[in-house]
Amino acid sequence: MNPKHLFTLTESQKRDYQIQPDEFPGLTWNNTVEEYELPPYMAQTTLRFWYNVQNGGFSTHWHNAQEIIIPLEENFSVTVQNVPFLLKPGDILLIPPGELHSIEAPSSGSRFVFLLELNLFCQFGNFLRTQALLSKPVLITADTCPEIYETEISLIMETAAHYWSDSPSKLLFIYACLMKFYAHYTDYRTGKQATVVKQTNRPKGKSPSENISRLLEYLQSHYAESITLEEISKKAGLSKFYFTKIFKQHTGQTFYEYISFLRIQAAEALLKDTTVSVSDIAASCGYANVSSFSRVFRKYRECSPLEYRSLHGHG
Repeated sequence: MNPKHLFTLTESQKRDYQIQPDEFPGLTWNNTVEEYELPPYMAQTTLRFWYNVQNGGFSTHWHNAQEIIIPLEENFSVTVQNVPFLLKPGDILLIPPGELHSIEAPSSGSRFVFLLELNLFCQFGNFLRTQALLSKPVLITADTCPEIYETEISLIMETAAHYWSDSPSKLLFIYACLMKFYAHYTDYRTGKQATVVKQTNRPKGKSPSENISRLLEYLQSHYAESITLEEISKKAGLSKFYFTKIFKQHTGQTFYEYISFLRIQAAEALLKDTTVSVSDIAASCGYANVSSFSRVFRKYRECSPLEYRSLHGHG
């Protein structure tokens, strides 16, 4: 059970948080199916936070922003890529950018809905591990992440307080809180199984964390190449078995899953922002043919590359 006192708003906060700092209209629900949504970010930012008390829901939609949903009162139903999540008050759900999701709100209650793009964070090399961990939905509760839950929900509440404050440095405070939020989760996920890894006779030299960080930077530039697990293990100076174990621990994905994640991410950018042919995009992202590219793309985005491009106005 999540400690209610950590996410309970005062009556004053409930009133103030319903008014956007820039007086932008409140969050409204729609019924459009599989709509690409361009979030109405605040000026000079790529974020928008909502304190939402409306009834209703959002039909299937997606956007380039990460969405963070925290029910404050009453349960909240969210479906991400056909996987249902029943959120209880205080639960924190992180939805990856680009994921199809729908929301069903109860007839009463309130919740936070935060939208933010991760581009700024991605400029930090250490965020590569975090980005990998955030490529799938993340649920943070007192039960799923007991060691960090109080820290994480407190940072969310602090972020909201800064968002609705009058401080001239509010954006700095917001991003500082979010950086701490992501850092705590990353350390928790990568360190949670560390005791298991420590039981093994790992090779001497650089720590597993250093090896993985270095390889993630390498893969950012070489994802389109034909790299095998054997080759990347050798590059890391580790056995294939040990590499597989620590790579999954530090990224939440297998090596091949991570390569696919990087390739699809690159393909999305090209489909959205260029008129390059699908066949050329497939080749530039490391796929031998359009058929294999389309198959993997549909697995990740549940639509074809051409459908994805059309949703972004390039069809």
